[in-house]
Amino acid sequence: MVAPPIGDDTVAKTAVKVVGGLAAALVLSVLATAVGGVLVGAGVFFVAILVALGGWALSIESNRQRDEEDDEDDEDDEDDEDDEDDATGLDLGDRQRRIKTLGKENAVLVESALAAVEHLRASEAARTGWLGDVHFTADLSAIVAKFEKAHALREVVRELSALDNPSASDRKILADAQTAAANLEFTAIERVDLLGKCAAEARLIDDSLRDERKDARTAAQRAELNAKLSGLLYGIEATGANAPSTSATVDAVMSRVEAYRELKSQIQQARDSSS
Repeated sequence: MVAPPIGDDTVAKTAVKVVGGLAAALVLSVLATAVGGVLVGAGVFFVAILVALGGWALSIESNRQRDEEDDEDDEDDEDDEDDEDDATGLDLGDRQRRIKTLGKENAVLVESALAAVEHLRASEAARTGWLGDVHFTADLSAIVAKFEKAHALREVVRELSALDNPSASDRKILADAQTAAANLEFTAIERVDLLGKCAAEARLIDDSLRDERKDARTAAQRAELNAKLSGLLYGIEATGANAPSTSATVDAVMSRVEAYRELKSQIQQARDSSS
């Protein structure tokens, strides 16, 4: 029968028990034979063993604690990496796959499109219904598909171009492939730009909404203070100034919404032309 493995904790506990037993035996031995010079020497010998075993036990325990601290540090490092991925909203593995299937520059464009859509969905304008439908899954899929096709074309073009003595047929198909890849990328980049402009308009709408709230608070405060001042000055209740039905900030919001709708119309036209 094979004995089970003994861990560091078991060894440390066993060493402590041995040290305790030797200490007790030493005390009894010294008390029982206090007059024996030889036994006094034996006691010194046992003391040396006691010190050595104690040092060994402490060393094992120290190593065990250090290993546990190292494990905790490794776990903290992994958690930090996960938090970093969560903060960016982009998984590192996804980024590497995009670079492989789309090319580095196209992968960066896809990530910018993803960030734009994320901002749109998180904006106050979207949450409060100013922007209407903010689902751009079809647009993102179309962008990725076009970049994938363009990258695949360019990869084959690169391999064919590396061959010696290209024929006239080679040169023609290479030119056609280059043109096709450029057209695919141009269309995808146009869609990325439109999403970016929509996100920019959403930011401006959010700014306008904040300005509108600020103006409304200022107008209410002005009316209140005018009424209070009039009451103090003339001894009568003043009706207060009526706030205007429209303001420059309201007009700015509506203007931004109209600009956003125009961009959304262009995106819909791009969807229709690619379907």
